[in-house]
Amino acid sequence: MPSERQHLTALEVTHSLTQPEINTIVSTIGTETILNITDFTFSHRARLVKPLISYDGQALALSFLPAAGEGLSPSSSSSSSSSRTQEDDVFTYHHLRKHLFDLANAKFSINSRYVVPSSHITIGRFLTQEDHDSREKMEAFLDKVEAVNEWLQKEHWYRDGEEERDEMKEWVVGEEKGLDCRVGRLWYGGGETVKIGKGF
Repeated sequence: MPSERQHLTALEVTHSLTQPEINTIVSTIGTETILNITDFTFSHRARLVKPLISYDGQALALSFLPAAGEGLSPSSSSSSSSSRTQEDDVFTYHHLRKHLFDLANAKFSINSRYVVPSSHITIGRFLTQEDHDSREKMEAFLDKVEAVNEWLQKEHWYRDGEEERDEMKEWVVGEEKGLDCRVGRLWYGGGETVKIGKGF
């Protein structure tokens, strides 16, 4: 998947509609609600941690888990260089998705393909099965995925008891830029931006 098309979907409002139908939905949701959605992560910061490569019969993805205090001191009285504490992780990525859903659903009935809450970035798709058409090829592929996952766990996971934040081991959703509201053919990272939210 080209890097410029890689994305994490926090909310899908609808799918498989014509451009005029999409334009009507954007108007129905309205500029103010879209702004509230795209800027939401500026004041509601959810962390994602523990990246791993996952796969199914169609694609490879970099998947994350909601943070639960990894790399954070138990309280703000700690001498840690970070002002974020374990209490801040009470607001998780799942809470973020629920709030975004509620904001949009108040204006338009959500019709998403995604029913299971997940946090993943598709990094590759299988166009054919030629690379996996034998047991040996499949085993070699799985060995490579496991090797990458071992490296991710070693280099990009917090260790037990680690209380010093490390930006290489986490992703705070909304860093650098807020959420990107997009329309069009989005399934493979296409489409056009309606509004990009405020980052921090």
